[in-house]
Amino acid sequence: MKIVHIADLHLGKMLHQYNLIDIQRELLENIIDYVSHHEIDAVIIAGDVYDRSVPSQEAVNLLNHFLSELITRLHKKVFMISGNHDSADRLNFASAILEEQGLFIETYLKEKIAFHQEGNIRFYMLPFVKPVHIKQVFEDAPTDNYHNALAYYLSKQEIDPSYKNILITHQFVGHKSQTSESEMTLSIGGTEIIDPDIFDAFDYVALGHLHAPQYVKRETVRYSGSLGTYSFDEAKGKKSFVVVDIDDMHIEEVELQSRQKVRIIRGMFDELRSHASNKDDLLSIELEDDHMIPHAMDLLREVYPHVLKLSYVKLIGDASTSMGKVHAIEKMNMMDLYKTFYQAMCNQQLDEKDQKIIETIWEEGTK
Repeated sequence: MKIVHIADLHLGKMLHQYNLIDIQRELLENIIDYVSHHEIDAVIIAGDVYDRSVPSQEAVNLLNHFLSELITRLHKKVFMISGNHDSADRLNFASAILEEQGLFIETYLKEKIAFHQEGNIRFYMLPFVKPVHIKQVFEDAPTDNYHNALAYYLSKQEIDPSYKNILITHQFVGHKSQTSESEMTLSIGGTEIIDPDIFDAFDYVALGHLHAPQYVKRETVRYSGSLGTYSFDEAKGKKSFVVVDIDDMHIEEVELQSRQKVRIIRGMFDELRSHASNKDDLLSIELEDDHMIPHAMDLLREVYPHVLKLSYVKLIGDASTSMGKVHAIEKMNMMDLYKTFYQAMCNQQLDEKDQKIIETIWEEGTK
């Protein structure tokens, strides 16, 4: 049996106020195309199906299309759990009816992990949970951190080793796991981190939550990563989905690419304006000019319509040298500091009218 493992679709995601729905649609179509041309039996969706607990109508429509293609047209099984971004109530709607069509959804914690059996394979479905949820099921469960709570919960389960056991869950697993800016922190102080050793009873663990494709400690405890590139710190990484042959546990990562990419480009203002390429990509531009350029964002958007972020690496210091930031700030006057702050917060230049207002306020305040 072969399965496709995906997670963190975040349908309806916005990147710096830019709607990513068309990119998400393209990437899901790529997955549908792959499933239709390969011997795939089931698709796992390991949480964070939507980006918000109350998703937009276009996000709901896109999920409906994706699931309909997989289940109705291609006749594949789909196993889907809720993540920390999802509303358990909304995602669970009509789940009992949909099981008859081959769509299995779990959004609530139960005393015994819900599983669905396909031949000698059992798919255990454990949606995103907090320690308090486990304590509601088992009164003696610890609540000091996620690891201890989940370890206690799993100790109460009976996993039959005579089956191939697949766990689908959505948690922060592994102290050395690679994280991204686009992920939501579950708690403070690292108390959300779970040691992968508690999953030893499972042959494969399909994880959701972290957006970088990676395995944790062993090849068969794995994050598929997010569907798309959802922050600029992910721009240099690759996106993929996982194909697992359950019979021999052969694992393959299949790269996902959209025509419109998320990129970071760096250079001098005049050079970037005159030597533009891949103009329709979603861009973070890092200018190397040593002075502020009036209306730089507007002028760059004449060439690159989707500039979403603009920064001056020399004015705020190179990201690799924190001391450079300090020295650059020390040399700035009040107005330059405010312009830099305004640029960082609003992703646009302070216009002349607003600049005069700030200057007037400053003069009044220093009399």
